[in-house]
Amino acid sequence: MSSVVSFSDMKSLSLIEPAYGIGLAHLAPAAILAPGESSDHVPEVQLTVERPPTGGWVARAILHNPHGCPIRIEGIRWRASRDTDGPSLLFPPSLAPQVMATENFRGDYFRLGSVEGDRFVYPLTPQPIVYGQSEDHLFPGLFLVSARRPVGLFMAQATQKRFYALFRFLGPSLGAGRWFFEIEERAAGTPVITLPAGGSLEGEAFYFETVATADPQRAAERYYAYLRGSGVFARRSHNPLPAQRIYCSWNYDFMDDITEAKLLGQIPVLQKHFPMVKFIQLDDGYQGPSAGGGRAMVDLCYDGVDKAFDPVRFPSGPKALVDRIRAEGFRPAIWVGLWARLGSRLVQEHPDWILRDDTGEPLLFDKWYGGTAVLDPSVAGVRAYLERLCATLFGEWGFEGVKLDFSSFAFNGRRVRFREEGRTAIEWRHEVERIFRRYLPRDGFFGWCVVAGTGQPFLLQADYFRNAVDIGWGHWETVRRIALWTANTRMFMPEAPCLPNLDSVGWSRHFDETEWLTWLQFAAVSGGALEVSGDLRRLPEERLKRLAKTLELSDPSRRLFTPGLEWIRGMPPPVWVAEGADEALIGVFNWGEEAAEVALGTWIPDRIGVEVREVWDGRDERLPAVLRLPAHGSRLWYSRQ
Repeated sequence: MSSVVSFSDMKSLSLIEPAYGIGLAHLAPAAILAPGESSDHVPEVQLTVERPPTGGWVARAILHNPHGCPIRIEGIRWRASRDTDGPSLLFPPSLAPQVMATENFRGDYFRLGSVEGDRFVYPLTPQPIVYGQSEDHLFPGLFLVSARRPVGLFMAQATQKRFYALFRFLGPSLGAGRWFFEIEERAAGTPVITLPAGGSLEGEAFYFETVATADPQRAAERYYAYLRGSGVFARRSHNPLPAQRIYCSWNYDFMDDITEAKLLGQIPVLQKHFPMVKFIQLDDGYQGPSAGGGRAMVDLCYDGVDKAFDPVRFPSGPKALVDRIRAEGFRPAIWVGLWARLGSRLVQEHPDWILRDDTGEPLLFDKWYGGTAVLDPSVAGVRAYLERLCATLFGEWGFEGVKLDFSSFAFNGRRVRFREEGRTAIEWRHEVERIFRRYLPRDGFFGWCVVAGTGQPFLLQADYFRNAVDIGWGHWETVRRIALWTANTRMFMPEAPCLPNLDSVGWSRHFDETEWLTWLQFAAVSGGALEVSGDLRRLPEERLKRLAKTLELSDPSRRLFTPGLEWIRGMPPPVWVAEGADEALIGVFNWGEEAAEVALGTWIPDRIGVEVREVWDGRDERLPAVLRLPAHGSRLWYSRQ
């Protein structure tokens, strides 16, 4: 683009807001040599910096090997340049610097020090701390913000082709307002990358911007403007899920106790009441018995496709099921986990197919189903099996969508060690996406059902990522937990290249009417890839209409904002605004255990007194400055933009 200002001969990056004295000073990249690598073999570093027309600054390091032998590196470290030998982060203590990162609220899940925090922002303290090491699909950046002024420094990966980013705070220097700070580009899953003689290695692009706001959602706006221009949103134009919603067999009533008759029994209800539902997704529970005992998982086709489906639960088999779903006017989709039972033939005959950690032990998800291990996609045999699996599921049988479950730790876990070298965790993640995409229809859906997503914008071939836990049988505590995780995900994602999936709407016997309505209204305002689940045959007409209306209200094209998100603790935000082209949805929630007043004038003062329309009965009202709600209660309105 002619309007892009580029610099390619810089030694370091400085980005300072002089009015407040915040920013970065002399941040310079250098290669991290692998242990034992000679210090005589240091790559040359080229720093490129551009000023996009959308705003901000984008910087990238490129390593060149001028030597006649290969160089082994572990990554790239950005720190204060040797010329200055001082702290690289400027943020005066008088501004009360705070750190916003998706890991603040929820850190590691995978039994490696799990953290479930109660806030989205923490003060910048003298203690060393590293962001970017969670097992989740976290947002690859953070926001340093003042607690006293609307000003901050936003930084995030602008690409994610090979490296994950680690943001390391090492504490303050003796000079007030100067902090030791580093960014590391690390190759997860592969501790060492070889840079051949005469070769070059391009690092990730990083976006930096000083912003005049304390709201992380607003701080990320120009970052996403840049990403849209870089192609990260390319898959959105083919994503079917904004218009073609999913029926999923998992939550509320069936779980893994699903049968052909139960699944097909939903079709008449879907045809009558749910015009937006186009995909019927068969979730976990359909698989045939594993040769090692129990139910098969990803190994469902390992013993032959004639044994893949349970013949008792699904007597007609997968191809006949797909044909029946299509004949009724729907698109068939299926659940697959990227794991195998420890006692399965696949694991017993191919122990080298199992992903292992840095001690050489199998990376086990849990004791579920008798113990489960994750497949290692770096192994050629695993990739060949996945190709055969996909050719069967989508080619031979004809499924048109997939929910790939229990997969994130294969690519995010910092202790993961792939058997085959040559590619990093991110590159193997992209390869798995490519395998599934080769066999799926272009307008079919691919969903990453990860442990918990917290805002990953670089799942380039996916249509959705799981945003939180299953709603399961439906309990109020789960609703509140999902709302908290959704707020965390949306902290840096007012819009999403890959849709967050907060799970499904349906009726739970554990909800009272107030809680059920709040869950539906929250699902509607938060948008994303929304599903409907449960045994719809047993619901009365009025409840079916409410569920169908919820799908109509939900629109993933809206941009979701949660005012005051940064300072809320313990509970999800009380006010959610989903902004569309012509109308906005405004949701107000009381997540507490007692009736309470919500001061809308505090959160959205510019909307107080405007005319709004109640979404269920169409009644016109004026938005009040204060709203009293019962415990677990909520309201939802349309408002003109």
